[in-house]
Amino acid sequence: MKPNIAIIGAGLAGLTLARELNEHADITLFEKARGLGGRMSTRRRGEHRWDHGAQFFTARSHTFKALLKPYIESSVVVEWQPNITTLSPEQPPYKRPWFEPHYVATPGMNSLLKTMSTGLNITLQTRVEKLRQEAGKWQLFDDKSEPLGEFDWVISSAPLPQTEVLLPFKPADWAGFGMQPCYALMLKVEDGELPVWDAARVNDSPLGWIAFNHRLPGRNRNFGTVVAHSTSSWAETHLEDDQDSVREQLTAEFCMLTGVKATSVLEAHLHRWRYALATEVEGEPVGYVLDAKRKLAACGDWCLGGQVESAFTSAHQLAARLRADACNA
Repeated sequence: MKPNIAIIGAGLAGLTLARELNEHADITLFEKARGLGGRMSTRRRGEHRWDHGAQFFTARSHTFKALLKPYIESSVVVEWQPNITTLSPEQPPYKRPWFEPHYVATPGMNSLLKTMSTGLNITLQTRVEKLRQEAGKWQLFDDKSEPLGEFDWVISSAPLPQTEVLLPFKPADWAGFGMQPCYALMLKVEDGELPVWDAARVNDSPLGWIAFNHRLPGRNRNFGTVVAHSTSSWAETHLEDDQDSVREQLTAEFCMLTGVKATSVLEAHLHRWRYALATEVEGEPVGYVLDAKRKLAACGDWCLGGQVESAFTSAHQLAARLRADACNA
């Protein structure tokens, strides 16, 4: 009989894990949000779209390249070749080259995950709040204490702080892992008011990254959309500040850096990513956290440094370990 596995989180790590274990187990994914994506999600407001989390990704390992190949062939994933610059309040901008392919999903970053989710059993808008073990089975409950089912295994692909609270591991099991916050500023600006470059790394500023989202491949260029990410250090300092004040400060910084007039900013929205960036893992990184005896595990980009590919690699390594353990059981 196949084991029942609950996977918490339907971002890239959760979906990768589900796809790689789907033939070996009965999988149920639980996602607290209304849609798929995690930090590869896309925010919508009318005709405007903002990829307010990850804006691109690289592919360095053979396994991740193999995953992407059919999606590249079908144009769900395409290479992004932007005119990218470097900005600083005190220095003139200069062109910034990229030395490896960078990719985006089309028409939004969450499009890759939507395609990957085909055929999987996913329950959306469901927050797993607690779990307890009875007679060798894990009982899951939502935030209203309603039961969500009985499972042999529970695996979390949620951000580290949420996973730490939910799974009863020892504190030492989380040693070496950490996450940092980030603000995402989403602006509506007519394209003609924007500079000619497409994206910018920013130095010596509360902002660390600016991209003109509508100029990414496959987007609607008729509607000017900007995504600007704060640095993690600035976000950490101002995490609990009044959010209107944060939005206004970051919008003013954007205008100062780009030369865009404040009157040209037609809309400004803010998203606070409490758990956006993984801290650097010291020593030889481990791709997952596992308690095989109690049938608990966790994976995610935070295990391997925080990139999009890190989320895939973490889940891929955990799936291989679980398949190997099942074969040797």
